[in-house]
Amino acid sequence: MAQSTLFVKIREGVGKSAAKKVRKEGAIPAILYGKETGPIPIAVNLVDFKKALSTEAGENTLLELHIKRDTEEITKLALLRDIQFDYLTSRPIHFDFQEVLMKEKLTVKVPVKIVGKAYGVKDEHGILEEILREIEIECLPSDIPNSFEVDVTQLGIGDSIHVSDLAVSENITILHDPDETIITIISPTVEKVEEAQVPAEAEIGAAGAEAQGKEEGDKE
Repeated sequence: MAQSTLFVKIREGVGKSAAKKVRKEGAIPAILYGKETGPIPIAVNLVDFKKALSTEAGENTLLELHIKRDTEEITKLALLRDIQFDYLTSRPIHFDFQEVLMKEKLTVKVPVKIVGKAYGVKDEHGILEEILREIEIECLPSDIPNSFEVDVTQLGIGDSIHVSDLAVSENITILHDPDETIITIISPTVEKVEEAQVPAEAEIGAAGAEAQGKEEGDKE
């Protein structure tokens, strides 16, 4: 799996006011937790954070956190577990990191990467529908794949790829039903616009009114 280094700082204080102060200083408040580590409040530089995750593994990048406090520094391996966003600006406002123990299995979600152009889309004008964009697995940190590549080249309309079709290492346990669909090719939806039909009662009424008008005209 991909690995990066991220330098962070211990942040003083917890709560909304302390977090607000960290953001004013241009950093993002975060927390590191784990079985062998009590919750550690940290401050993360957003630019450094994005750079650390700019690998093929994305958010599943194993992070070597260098946590600095004054002149002291400790190092922990961790994975990003959650990002909270500001609902108005969509800017990240908090990160959760989980300490990783290399000999202990963990659960992660791995993205699906589509490879090729489906025959059913290219030649039959079908629509590729991606049902599962991530696959949840359990494995050791060193066995986490960057993605699951799914070749859709030979798929025609009505064809599908299921979880059971994935080729995975014996060290990985997939936490989905084997029959669950990942990708399918469906027929294009053709919307037919039907002409508005006048109800029979309205047609009879209109015909009657027309006949009555004709009779009155003849009388004049």
